[in-house]
Amino acid sequence: MNTHDTRNPCTKLCRYDAADRCMGCFRTRAEVRHWKRLPDETKAAINARIAARGGTVSKKDGKRTKKLDKKIRKLEAKLATLRARRSDLEGPVVKAAE
Repeated sequence: MNTHDTRNPCTKLCRYDAADRCMGCFRTRAEVRHWKRLPDETKAAINARIAARGGTVSKKDGKRTKKLDKKIRKLEAKLATLRARRSDLEGPVVKAAE
């Protein structure tokens, strides 16, 4: 009888960080892609690694994170626009005739 935890840890928050790890379930892109074909022992090891890390991100927290990321992107775009306007205003500095 198999007592390993082989459940899929997906939280439906599939976004990847720079290290190619899902920000919802902390699996690598390859682990996510090949989950159905992985042996039960490997699935259990992945789930144990996730549990040792503190578990997955809840769907509620993940949605909040997505909303905040969207707001941050909008603010960064606005900031870039404002910086461009500022540099246009500063432009080449012309000394006033003395």
